[in-house]
This record gives sequence, structure tokens and C-alpha cells, in this order.
Amino acid sequence: MDDREHLIALIRSMQRDSMPSLLRVQEDDDLSIIHIALLQVLDRERGVLDEDTDPTVKELAALVGRSESRTSRLVDRMVRRGLVDRYEDDADRRARRVRLSEGGEAALHRISVARVEAQTALWGHMTHDEQKAVLHSMEIFAKAARRLRDEQRDQPD
Repeated sequence: MDDREHLIALIRSMQRDSMPSLLRVQEDDDLSIIHIALLQVLDRERGVLDEDTDPTVKELAALVGRSESRTSRLVDRMVRRGLVDRYEDDADRRARRVRLSEGGEAALHRISVARVEAQTALWGHMTHDEQKAVLHSMEIFAKAARRLRDEQRDQPD
């Protein structure tokens, strides 16, 4: 088994073992992965959005890797559920912007708590040296994720 196959096997194993706690949260909110991704992109606390303004549907579509029409339909459903707000841009009345609503913030909080609880439970089953190794590895993953995000953002449409 090469390194890539080993990584895939490890990820699948971890997902299988930790998925029940995450599914309970998603079941309560009935959120799909794309819903969660969109909420996370809109969450300013996560630092995905660098601009001072909320994204348009077109900008949001580019950030989540979906077509503008599919993203627009997704946003419509999320507006109806109270997870996001869509509003007219004061400077450009043709532009419609999207922001996280209080309901969306609450859903993200519940998901975050469930993920942290699942990871904390794992943390307690590691030695101090293993915890340090995991922290170092996660820092490397986070840096790689930021580089990937920046590369994708810098690519022309």
C-alpha cells in the first residue's frame, strides 16, 4: 500500500469510527455536507472570507465549487430554513449578497461542538507524545489547506 492509499484508508477508518456523533447533529438539523460547507464559508469567524462585504451568490458559488444556479437554489432553501439571509447591496442594487443568519450561526455552533467533543474523546486516548505529533500534523494540514484555498481563489474563472 502506497502513502496515498494508506492515507485514504486511515481517513475512512476515522470517519467510520467518529461519524455517529456527527450524524446525530446533522440529523437534528437535517443538513447536508454542502449546507455545512456553505455555512462555514459564510462564517467570518473561520476567516474564509477576506473581504469586508458578504459574498454575492456568484462569489459564493466559486468558493464552494458549485454552479451559480445550483448555489442560488441552495441559498433559496437555506433562506427559507432561516440559516442564511439574502439582501440587496446598498452600493449596487443589482447585486444580492448572502450572509449567515442567527439560525445558521446556531447550527454551526452545534456542529462545531459535536466535532470538538468527538475529537476530544479521541484526544483522551493518546499519550502526550502522540498528542504533540497530532498537533504538529494538524498544523501542516492547516497550512496546506490555506495554500490550496489561496491557489484556487487566485485561478481565473
